[in-house]
Amino acid sequence: MLVSFATAAVAAAQPQMMSQASPLPPIVTVVPAPPPQVVRAMRATGDLVADTPVPVIAVRVRVTAAGQQLLNDTFRLSRNASASYQESRSEAPDIMCSTQRSYGSQQRYSLNVNLYLRDDGTNGPAVNVSVRWQRPVKLMTCGGEGSREVQLTQTIPLAPGQSMTVEGDAGLAVTISR
Repeated sequence: MLVSFATAAVAAAQPQMMSQASPLPPIVTVVPAPPPQVVRAMRATGDLVADTPVPVIAVRVRVTAAGQQLLNDTFRLSRNASASYQESRSEAPDIMCSTQRSYGSQQRYSLNVNLYLRDDGTNGPAVNVSVRWQRPVKLMTCGGEGSREVQLTQTIPLAPGQSMTVEGDAGLAVTISR
């Protein structure tokens, strides 16, 4: 009798459990986004403007200072794209004193070169060159930390096959060749 009572209770509860069930989740349809529109420039006449290639020139750059060559490489430039080069180094000095803080006592070296093409159409192409050179002070005593820095910025007219050297302070020299 006990078994039949439990069976009757379960059978009576099942219709309530079915009616209390949560509704099915909604069906979501994913539609891919349309491709982006390609817009081309048009002249006032309604003609499409065609993309034209921009000339790219190779420029050889040689940087020397303090009797050493710092850089000797070729960079590509155009009126739409400049070129740059960076290198840096930071390290402990040859002599480290116990009272020196770690940051202030580091020797720093860096070289930054930036180039861009200037072509105003009347004077022909010119290369604007900017070079910054930082080097550590060579003092062999405690408390002798520091650095020296020199910068050179100049626009150099440069025809194909031409080479020009510009000299700055502290023996910094930049030779630009096409």
